[in-house]
Amino acid sequence: MPPVSDSERLMALHGELQAALQSDDWAAVATVDAAIRQCLETLAGRIELDEPTLAAKSRLKQLHGKGLRACADECERLRLLLLNHLEYAEGRAAYQRIDMFQAGDRG
Repeated sequence: MPPVSDSERLMALHGELQAALQSDDWAAVATVDAAIRQCLETLAGRIELDEPTLAAKSRLKQLHGKGLRACADECERLRLLLLNHLEYAEGRAAYQRIDMFQAGDRG
């Protein structure tokens, strides 16, 4: 049975986000992030939130901040990896040009 109260829904999203971040499952993080957005948009329409909902919302906000930092770290890791591949590709291309010029001198 799905969670019924707002606080239960927020706690469920917290658990899903935590699991996705722990497993570095960025596709799952994106899915949970979209669900968080939808939930928060729904809550924004409410006049007043009870204390358990506010507490759950605060916990989720903290974890979401950690998720943003983890995402930034992953983006930086991928940027460095791609930069490394680019540097190797440029080196390989330079060697290929040298080989091409040397082959031209022999011909």
